Amino acid sequence: MVEDLSRNTVFVLVILTLLISILGTWTVLSQVNAGPAAVSAPPAGGGSGHVSLTIGNPQPVVSGTTGHVVLAINHQ
Repeated sequence: MVEDLSRNTVFVLVILTLLISILGTWTVLSQVNAGPAAVSAPPAGGGSGHVSLTIGNPQPVVSGTTGHVVLAINHQ
């Protein structure tokens, strides 16, 4: 039969688990607090692009709920 682990072994494993957990949490939080990555600005002369949106034949849905949608596009 397999022998049980000693109390010292369990204690060391618990301490190692706590240290690894704290180190991992600290690493993730330091990356989050560093802020977003820098994004390059578009060219000064402006730019152009093409956007396409295709909507198929949606099936009508009867619902008793109502809602309100607001879409604002801000040009800078």
